Amino acid sequence: MMAEETTLDQMVEPCRVVDATTTCAWVDGEFAGPWNGSSLLVRATDGSIGLLGRTAFLSRMAGRYGYGRSLWGRRPIAALATWGVPVVRRSTTTVQAAALIVDSAQGYRDLPVVDDDGQPIGIVRPIRVMRALAEQTAQRAATDELTGVASRARLIEELDHRLARIASGEGAVAVAFLDLDRLKPVNDLYGHTMGDALLKSVARRLALAIGPEGLLGRLGGDEFAVVMSLKTAPQRRLEEEALALGERLRAALARPDPTLPTPAESRASIGVAVTSGLAADGGALLKAADEAMYAAKVAGGDRVRIGGALGGVRHGLPTDDLVLVYQPFLDVETGRVTAVEALLRARQPDGCLEFPAERMQQVARAGAALELDRWVLSQACAAMVRWTGNADMQEPPRIHVNLAPESVGAPVLADVVLEAIDDSGLERDRVCLELSEYVGVADLVRATPQLATLAAAGIRLALDDIGATLGALRMIGTSLPIECIKVDRSVIEGCGRDAPFDVEMLSLVARLAERFRLDVVAEGIETDVEDDAVRRSGIRQVQGFLHSRPLTEEDLVDFVSRRDVAGLGPRVR
Repeated sequence: MMAEETTLDQMVEPCRVVDATTTCAWVDGEFAGPWNGSSLLVRATDGSIGLLGRTAFLSRMAGRYGYGRSLWGRRPIAALATWGVPVVRRSTTTVQAAALIVDSAQGYRDLPVVDDDGQPIGIVRPIRVMRALAEQTAQRAATDELTGVASRARLIEELDHRLARIASGEGAVAVAFLDLDRLKPVNDLYGHTMGDALLKSVARRLALAIGPEGLLGRLGGDEFAVVMSLKTAPQRRLEEEALALGERLRAALARPDPTLPTPAESRASIGVAVTSGLAADGGALLKAADEAMYAAKVAGGDRVRIGGALGGVRHGLPTDDLVLVYQPFLDVETGRVTAVEALLRARQPDGCLEFPAERMQQVARAGAALELDRWVLSQACAAMVRWTGNADMQEPPRIHVNLAPESVGAPVLADVVLEAIDDSGLERDRVCLELSEYVGVADLVRATPQLATLAAAGIRLALDDIGATLGALRMIGTSLPIECIKVDRSVIEGCGRDAPFDVEMLSLVARLAERFRLDVVAEGIETDVEDDAVRRSGIRQVQGFLHSRPLTEEDLVDFVSRRDVAGLGPRVR
């Protein structure tokens, strides 16, 4: 929506209108009376309009001993009026009126105003015109001309203002940074008129979603931002509110606008950031939200990610209640531990350990999956280093750590992983990263350069959950540098029921592993029947509750030590 042009309609001041033949003495009397207007309009017989300023007229009529009045009193007022002054109407814009005032040969004077029939109705003072022009200019600078929302300058000004208000330690400020996922295709397919209609629609829907408490601004092109004040709360609660704001904005754009054709709709990638710091910086906060938006864009768009006030993926994930447990892999022939898998758990108030499914979802939504994976990797590697120095046990040859699907596509994956391992002091070839089959073939293909870098550095890679879907089977034998595959629990359970498809799937995986010289592990074994089915398939490594539940570090040391000392077989649990 274009900013409305201000007109002179509300600035017109009524004034006296007299004929050109009226005597100066009569006008002098009127000015001396209760009427105190700044100007008087003079109407000639030909319809032209003259202007008589009060101050200039009274100066002419003054003089010692009444000289001015005696000289001019009987003359017609037309002799003292200024003729040829610009004439305006109520509908004349402020900009047009200001130009007439500046360009007028008569100088900085009132402007006569006429109605649609050309009849004089009043005047407009120059000072009011110039003030209105200044206000309009300021308003235009603060408003995006196309959408009517705040301009970039106005948004940044408001952000700094709100940050200054929380300098006392009260409250917080959240920023949401939005980038439309499909503006360019809409422009290319339907033209910029439809693209402009999309931008206006987006502005309307976002404004409704944030309500009066927030400020919506357009940063330029297809980028919008929202500034929102929040009440004082713990950091985790503030981040939840910021994410909720982002999801509210995302949902607003997910609902179709009936005024747009469906192909002209667009969802958005949204990054949010929040701060309650005393020395908060608006530029840093906006940059953090921008970087989080980019993470959302890289992850596929139409999602929300959270950044930290210092930029980048948010740091300082709360991990006080998080612990690792370890589930061994066993050799089916010797019963010895061949590797352990680090599994994340959250300690509940009653002391129980549970898989933090909801936390994992929140972390993924926040764009912090790689940060959490780094923490898990660091903890697992540190544990392996401790075990290496433990004289009471033969440490497992290798530790497996799961990567979240969101982490696999991170452009800094290799750098983050290698830094975490090297900081721990563990040899790189003793780490195996497990990639879930749920990552998807396309994502695995895009991640191949990063994964190849890890493989070249000595890190082993495993495909997890094989058989849960069939997609990742196509990646075996390709350029993806896989050295190990793990058969999903769903296939193992089916084999225990002698389900033909699962029996054939297990056999197929075993043959593929043998052909491409891959290690293969059957996971999720819970019964002797399932264990027998795995043995018959030729798979040599197993994992599951039948052999060992996930163990705390202390229990794992005891478990491994007993097996090493006694040389226990595979059926002893």
